[in-house]
Amino acid sequence: MTGTDRPRRLLYIVTGGIAAADSPMWTTILREHFRAEVRIVLTRQASTMVSARALSAIGGQRVHGPDWDDDQSGGAEHVRLAGWADTLLVFPATLNFCAKLAAGICDDLATSIILSAGAPVVLAPSIPTGAVNKPATRRILQTLHSDGYVVASSGKALSVTSGRVEEGGPASMEDLVKLLSLHGLGSPAPQNSSTKGSEERK
Repeated sequence: MTGTDRPRRLLYIVTGGIAAADSPMWTTILREHFRAEVRIVLTRQASTMVSARALSAIGGQRVHGPDWDDDQSGGAEHVRLAGWADTLLVFPATLNFCAKLAAGICDDLATSIILSAGAPVVLAPSIPTGAVNKPATRRILQTLHSDGYVVASSGKALSVTSGRVEEGGPASMEDLVKLLSLHGLGSPAPQNSSTKGSEERK
């Protein structure tokens, strides 16, 4: 639960799907829509797709990841970040990242934060079209549901590979805002801005 004397706290984890390139825009939307303090964690692949410097400037906070800081004198970084957040959002959540969570693997900062968190975790899977209906994919997503993760329904998105609109794209930010409102961030702040951004990509 959030206190009335501080902004709501969202930990935004970005993994290596192509939609990572849109994370600066989503950071702005999330900050404005919820009047929230947003801290960002990049996985290694995400750090090759988007500038940590740009995200730091837009979000007003230093960006964490992909590795732990050398200075851990204030306590383990993943424990501190996990305890800080009211809600965690993984957007996009690649199939590889989802598979690691389903298996309980925590071999980097991002997965270690999520496995240590007591707050709700909202995942927006980004799945290759050919993998959408595979039994392994269904098992991964079902395991995540069973383990208590909030898994957003995938939608259609523009494939940068084929140039076509295909299944398996991450949920729209409009849908994610609804889930975030229900799972820790509360009602959005009054505003005039829209949650509708550019067409989703995967």
